[in-house]
Amino acid sequence: MKNFLVKILILLGIVKSGIAIEEGQPAYNFKLYNESNKLVQLSDYKGKWVILYFYPKAGTPGCTTQGKEYSKLYDKFVSVNAVVFGISTDDIESIKKFKEKYGFKHSLLSDPKGEVAKAYDVKTFFGLCSRDTILINPEGKVEKIYRGVDPASDPHKVLDYISKKSN
Repeated sequence: MKNFLVKILILLGIVKSGIAIEEGQPAYNFKLYNESNKLVQLSDYKGKWVILYFYPKAGTPGCTTQGKEYSKLYDKFVSVNAVVFGISTDDIESIKKFKEKYGFKHSLLSDPKGEVAKAYDVKTFFGLCSRDTILINPEGKVEKIYRGVDPASDPHKVLDYISKKSN
């Protein structure tokens, strides 16, 4: 029923969807600006695990919970050779305020046109990203795709997966 509803919303133009990306495919080499207005591109992180967690809106309860959990686990992600990026369609000023307010250790990226979201088949509803996480392995391929994640448990599941793969 959920997939049917999403297809109807796509047809009506309310929801935008990209081309379905699959695990094992090369990751889309994006270039986005972070909260400091610095250009970040995926190719700079080859050799590392890269976590791209897409969230709907800076400052909302679920997004705050997810950001705080990733930030709490930040040192553990670093210890398994991983880098974390939160991505939303919010502008740079909004993500800067969001990061500063909660003291997130990881970087937030602005995808104002939803181009990176589309490349990773992250649905956008009225310009807001669905809550999906893309895990890219050190070889630059999509390792895992997590759709419709729970904001509190997502960071823990991703860390657990990387930790098991790294041992």
